[in-house]
Amino acid sequence: MKNIHRTFADNIKSQWIKIKFFREKPDLESAKRLQGVRFCEATREAILHPVILDKESINCPGAQYAFGWKNQSLLLEHCREKTELSEEIIQSMLPQMPRFQDSFEYIGLNMEGEPDLIMARLMPEDVMDLINLYHSKTGHHLDVSLSSMMSVCGGIAVKTLLENRITFSFGCVDSRKYAKISRDRLVVGVPRVHFDLIKFNHV
Repeated sequence: MKNIHRTFADNIKSQWIKIKFFREKPDLESAKRLQGVRFCEATREAILHPVILDKESINCPGAQYAFGWKNQSLLLEHCREKTELSEEIIQSMLPQMPRFQDSFEYIGLNMEGEPDLIMARLMPEDVMDLINLYHSKTGHHLDVSLSSMMSVCGGIAVKTLLENRITFSFGCVDSRKYAKISRDRLVVGVPRVHFDLIKFNHV
């Protein structure tokens, strides 16, 4: 099947995934509505065809929390099982996790039109190239904050949009497993304001 994302960027070649958040119901005819998936898992599916997600699509407590669809009651047990961190440590970390306070109704992956952000799994050398492009544009260092929980849904999708800056993630236990992120890759999120860095073309 054709990789629909290959022409999205000219500077850094990768499987760039377009992410768009919707307040109202978008045109669903052009996208496949998934059920019972993790957000990170859905980004892998979007490599093959456009995907639409809503609250009922996602079965991961971390993503449900990050997208503002559920509170932290189910999240504590989930995080304890996955990270083996104590409840006290997890509770101290949760307020630092990127989260939508005003949630969206739908999330589109690789749908038509200009996205809010794009994400990709890049090799370290490509990340270095991206950082050099950022230096050339801004003249500033690129600050990074990392977490091993909700790393793609919260650390990439939500954080990139909320903070309007480039984000990086090494993934979490679930995202590396279900999205099949290989050992030589990390995940990068790029907001619309920096699409010019990679010569991104959303058409």
